[in-house]
Amino acid sequence: MLNIDLNKIFKTKQRNTVVSCRAHFELGKTSAIYGRSGVGKSTILRIIAGLDEADNGKITYKDEVWYDQTKKINLSLAARKVGFVFQDYNLFPNMTVEGNLKYASITNQISDQTRHLLEVTDLIKLFQAYPRELSGGERQRVSIVRALCQKPRILLLDEPFSALDDASIGDLIRELSVVQEEAGATILMVSHRKDVIFEMADSVVHLKDDGTIAQGKPMDLLTKTF
Repeated sequence: MLNIDLNKIFKTKQRNTVVSCRAHFELGKTSAIYGRSGVGKSTILRIIAGLDEADNGKITYKDEVWYDQTKKINLSLAARKVGFVFQDYNLFPNMTVEGNLKYASITNQISDQTRHLLEVTDLIKLFQAYPRELSGGERQRVSIVRALCQKPRILLLDEPFSALDDASIGDLIRELSVVQEEAGATILMVSHRKDVIFEMADSVVHLKDDGTIAQGKPMDLLTKTF
């Protein structure tokens, strides 16, 4: 189980924004964080990854403490062994698909598992292509496979479908399901799209506008209308 209890305050001239979340995420499943823009969804994901630091709180993975403000514990992203996929793909433009994957690999080689993931995501034919030669959906799939190269304990996805059309979203959801089964991955994603959450997530944390949160199954917490 991944358990989080986090608080962070952003201060601007106009207002103070409080980001607070206390939740738990089951390993081997797909969980989502949902809410309107500005409630802190991506901030929470970045704090879990170790890219940002909370003002106070605690993060534990199984029996391992990743972050504890009172004990001054704050493990790095590498020590937490998480994979992070950003909205803008974050691929190296001067490297081919092969180069991007080798750079991310612990051994600087394409493992048999990675090659298998390339096959199931239909990317093996694009091995020597550069990011500029790929569609948005293809770049996002490469980003996900690259994040899996380091065999992360948790795969964090920040709005992975934001730049994709509906057909590409459907393809990527199906491929993520295959990847999760093949790699045994735990997926935690941020999304503002209810349809994606209903399709993918086993559970959802809803960050509400009044600062409260609710956690449970999507069908119990969210309506399918927009």
